[in-house]
Amino acid sequence: MPVYQCYSPRGLLTESAKAKIADEMTTMYCNATGGLPGWVKVLFHEMPAGDCFAAGKPATQSLILAIHRQGRDLETRRAMLRQLSQIWTRNSGQPEADLWISVTEADPTNVMDAGMFIPESGHEKEWLEENREKLAALGVTAA
Repeated sequence: MPVYQCYSPRGLLTESAKAKIADEMTTMYCNATGGLPGWVKVLFHEMPAGDCFAAGKPATQSLILAIHRQGRDLETRRAMLRQLSQIWTRNSGQPEADLWISVTEADPTNVMDAGMFIPESGHEKEWLEENREKLAALGVTAA
């Protein structure tokens, strides 16, 4: 269910860096939540010079604006934020001082993927079992 919208200065990320960031964000989310890899959406947006401002002045900052399901404890949320920062800085070469991450939490009853409502946080195993046949028909295998 997460959507990671990654905004960065034009030319900062190579195609291989984008692929690595998307892969690592997917792994991080699945390990932390038990969610399916197919739920993770990572979008990259390049910003031309002059399209990002901080304190009213042009900036070369990157931003990750994320949407997660609500219901995770503070320790889990902070661990995920730290991992997102590490993933970005390791793969972009950009210092942490030039990165802003914000996570908005969504009520999972307002989220649908492949025609199915996403489970509440902590109920992934039950949801996977209940939807095993439909997931298999879609070609999705659950671990």
